[in-house]
Amino acid sequence: MPIVRHYVMTARKGEGPALQAALLDLAAKAAPLDGCDGCELYQDSEQADRFFFLERWQSPEQHKQGGETLGKEAFAPIMAVLAKPPEGLTLLPVSAS
Repeated sequence: MPIVRHYVMTARKGEGPALQAALLDLAAKAAPLDGCDGCELYQDSEQADRFFFLERWQSPEQHKQGGETLGKEAFAPIMAVLAKPPEGLTLLPVSAS
């Protein structure tokens, strides 16, 4: 079953540009992984240091494997500039039928 991982991340004051760059780099690394259907990054219109990162995966197992493939070093630049731990959710598709 496809999933969307949704993360809300807030950078420490003044670190918004660094967080944005790190998230764009992560998206570029994740996008070609097996089972990843792409990533999207959004910036809060009222809080410039707050970002919303969405990953689309073909299954929860492929999401888990993607994280293992990337390794902790891929996430280190992100973790280094966060004001608090990221908030994460797993979203499931809802059928209109």
